[in-house]
Amino acid sequence: MNIEKMVLDLKDQMKKDKEFFWNNPEKGKCEFKTASYIKSRLKEMGYEDINTNIYETGIVATLKGEKERKENSSCILFRSDMDAVVMDETGRTKHTCGHDSHMTILLSLAKILIDNKDKIKGTVKLLFQPDEEGDAGAKFMVQNGALENPKVDKAFAIHVWSELKEDEIGIKEGTVMASSDPYDIIVYGKGGHAAMPEKCVDTIYIANRIGIALKELAKIDVDIDEKVITGVTAISGGKTNNVIPDVVHMKGICRTNNNETRKKTKKEIVETVEKIAKEMGGKAEVKFLVEYPVVVNSEKEAKIVQDLAKKVVNKVITNYQTTTSEDFSYYLEKVPGCMIFVGCTKDKFYPQHNENFTVGENPILIGTQMFYEIAKKYLID
Repeated sequence: MNIEKMVLDLKDQMKKDKEFFWNNPEKGKCEFKTASYIKSRLKEMGYEDINTNIYETGIVATLKGEKERKENSSCILFRSDMDAVVMDETGRTKHTCGHDSHMTILLSLAKILIDNKDKIKGTVKLLFQPDEEGDAGAKFMVQNGALENPKVDKAFAIHVWSELKEDEIGIKEGTVMASSDPYDIIVYGKGGHAAMPEKCVDTIYIANRIGIALKELAKIDVDIDEKVITGVTAISGGKTNNVIPDVVHMKGICRTNNNETRKKTKKEIVETVEKIAKEMGGKAEVKFLVEYPVVVNSEKEAKIVQDLAKKVVNKVITNYQTTTSEDFSYYLEKVPGCMIFVGCTKDKFYPQHNENFTVGENPILIGTQMFYEIAKKYLID
């Protein structure tokens, strides 16, 4: 990897920042210690334009360069998510997705940029976003003006990524992450004695039929852009052996790599569920919950970043995409930009959200250098 001295000089502070975030994980919309620490660090660096009144614990720090702005590159946004993963039903949180590393990277970039303010042409926005893991905090940051005043021209994010090795970067044009549409289903029937099923509308049976049908809607062995992952992930109904319940609750999720396929599949889910329940004498409702659109990198920006990445690491993967999801899609629906995957697996592979997932020093150095390369490309001569 090729890391400049000004990035390497921040290693000790990077370690301190990451240790704080790692030791103080907080769930979405409750990142109070996290936000306070970030605000304090930004003020310590000399940032004055810090907006903490945007959405929940979100922060947007704005830095205006001292030179005339570069044509067509007036405002560049760099984003980090803030929340930790809720690991189980107790509400225990842990940074097993890498957001602690993302915040460390963005704080490191913040330091480099303010130290080089006199070289910057244009404006930089550093966005620390809450609740990526929960209710798509990006959607509400956008709704509350994160891309305005001044208007953002391009947006970039980094995700440290377990499926790539250290010293690898994944940056692809077009779709890179799938949509995510979790849903709840409520099945209504007529409960009664299990010995007299003919006098009941069996919600358990209806739910089983729905589960099979939704699984059959999935399309896996097809072109990746037509791929559909859907099915039921939880069923709850009934409490004893000899009673058919009136109601059964179900949970599931749908993921696609194409927004047209997404729209079509969501419609099919509703129609399938309602049809099966009606045919069997019952009723069913589908409610889609928080929605994450497909993450689509703009072609021009992705190609530029691919070239920049070749300066930093030995291996740049230009065809990598995943069926996991990310709410950075909400920014890319409004402005061009891209999501960049920085590999973080060194010896043994642990997937994101696994208890043993961690990120070492090198991916943070690489991520900081990548953000700095982008800033140099668009804002610094």
